[in-house]
Amino acid sequence: MMKLQLLLFALFASLAQAQWKGCSSPWPNITPGKEFTLKDKCRTLAGYPKKFEEANTEVTVTYTQQWSRLPSKTKTAVNPILKESLEKSMEVYRKFAKLPSSIIIILTTESDEDFTAETVYPNLRKPPCQIKLFNRWTTEATTNKPRVLQALAHEIYHCIQDLGKLGNSVDPQWVRDGSANYFSNLVFPDSNAEWPDKKHSGVAYKPNLPIYAHVGKEAYATSIFFQAQRKMDEDAINKFVLATPGGSTGLQERARLSDLSGFADEFFTFAKDFALQQIKDTNGDLIPIDKINPVSASIKFDKAGTTGTATLTSTPFTISVFKITIDPGRTAKIYSSANDNQKLAYRKSDAKSWTDMATDSSSGRTIDLPCNQKNTKQTYIIVFISTKDVKSDKVKITVATSKPKKCGARSGFVLYPLFNPTTSGGYCPKGTHSSRLAIWCCPDGTQLDEHVAQQVSICCPTDADCSKEIVPNHLRCAKPEWRLWNKQNREVGCCQVGFYPTANRYCTTDPAAWDRRFVEIPQSS
Repeated sequence: MMKLQLLLFALFASLAQAQWKGCSSPWPNITPGKEFTLKDKCRTLAGYPKKFEEANTEVTVTYTQQWSRLPSKTKTAVNPILKESLEKSMEVYRKFAKLPSSIIIILTTESDEDFTAETVYPNLRKPPCQIKLFNRWTTEATTNKPRVLQALAHEIYHCIQDLGKLGNSVDPQWVRDGSANYFSNLVFPDSNAEWPDKKHSGVAYKPNLPIYAHVGKEAYATSIFFQAQRKMDEDAINKFVLATPGGSTGLQERARLSDLSGFADEFFTFAKDFALQQIKDTNGDLIPIDKINPVSASIKFDKAGTTGTATLTSTPFTISVFKITIDPGRTAKIYSSANDNQKLAYRKSDAKSWTDMATDSSSGRTIDLPCNQKNTKQTYIIVFISTKDVKSDKVKITVATSKPKKCGARSGFVLYPLFNPTTSGGYCPKGTHSSRLAIWCCPDGTQLDEHVAQQVSICCPTDADCSKEIVPNHLRCAKPEWRLWNKQNREVGCCQVGFYPTANRYCTTDPAAWDRRFVEIPQSS
C-alpha cells in the first residue's frame, strides 16, 4: 500500500510539472503581460526547479508552447548549456555577491534583432527575478556554445545588480551592461564574446565618446573599463555597481560621475591602459583595442627657449591623446595646471609605461633628452582626461628645459688655460669657457664635473657625474683635437696642438716653459 501511494504521488507530481500554466504565475499579484511578465502558457523543464544551496538560490526553467514545437535536437541542446552556465555562475557570483532567492528562466521563441535576453524583477527588487531567453539564445546553443554560456551568466548578474539601486532601470546603460559583460567574463574567461571589437561583440569602445554616452549596443563595450580596474577586486566593483542609482543618464550621469569620489582616478587608470592598448582579459589575453592616433600640440617657447606652454582641450569622460616634440641636448620637466578633475600622464613615444604628470615645477621627474646624430626632436605622448561637469575642458601644460648643451660634445679632461704673459694669468680660448670653481676650460655645451672636481678635472656634456666614463681606462680630452698630458699619474690635462703644459698648469707655446714631467700620452676614442 505504501509503495502504491509513493508511485501515485510521483505520478501526480510529474503530471503537475507537465501542466501548462500561465508564464506569469510566479507573480500572482501582477496582471499577465504587465510589468514585463509574459502573457502566455509555460511548462517547467524536466529537472527543474533546482536548488543551489551554497548560493541560496532556486532556479526554475520554463518554456512556452511555441518553444515546445521546436525540433528535438534544438531543444535537447539547451540542457547542458543551462546546467553548465548556471553551476559556474552560482559558483563565481556567490563569493562576492548576494544572489536572489529565486530565478525564473523562460525559454521563448520571441525575436529581438539586437538582444539575446531580457532580465527584470516584475516586483521591483523582490524575487523571483525573471530571465526571458529569446529565440536567438536557443538557436545559438547549437552553433555558438561559448556565447550562449556567457550570455546566461550576463543575465544572472543582472539579477544581482537589479537588487541594488539600479532596480529595473536600464540607465545608466554603461554601468548596467558594461558590468554584466565584465562579470560574465569572470565566469567564462575564454569566451571573449564581450570583447569590444568587430570580430567578437561587433561593437568597439569609442574613446572620443564620453563613457556615459555609450548606450544601446555600445554600452556593452564599456566592460573594458571594469576590466582595467587592477586596484579594485570583484567585491569592490560589485559594490560600485550596486551603489549606482537607476535612471541616471546623459548630463545627469555626467554630473553624478563628476562628483563621484575616486572616479577620476579609476577613469584615469582605464584611459592610460586603453591608450597603450594594454588591457588584459580575465584569462590574461590582451583585449583587441584600436590605436588612438595622437593629436599634435604645439609648444610655444619664450625668448630664452627654455620654457614653453601649450593648451590641451578635451571632452570630459573621453580619452584624449596628444604628442609634443622637444629639442634634444637638454633636460626637461613637464608639468600641468591640472585640478582634481583633470589627470595627465606622458611617455616617450616608444615607451610602454606612463609617468603621471606633476602639477608644479618643483615636483615630478626630470627627463633627459640626449643628443642624437641627426639632432631630431624627441616626441612625447600625453594622455589627458577630465571628469569635470562641463561640455569641454582645457588644461595648460608647461615644458621647462635646461639651456641646451652642445650636441656632439663628449666627456673628457679639461683644457689647461692659455698663459697670458701680460697678466701672468690664464684665459680660455674661443669655443670654451672657464668653470665656476677654477680656471679650467671646457668646450661650450659642456661643464666641469663638480662631483669629482677635487680629485680629477673632467668636462661633461651635462651636470651628471661622467668621470666613470673616463677614469681609469678611457683617458681622453674633451675635444679629440687636443693633446693629452700626464704628470706622474697625478696631474692630467690637455693643451691645444703646439702648446705645452707648464708647472703651474697653463698651456704655452714656449718650449722652454714646458714642465718636462708632463708626458704626452695616447687617448682613448
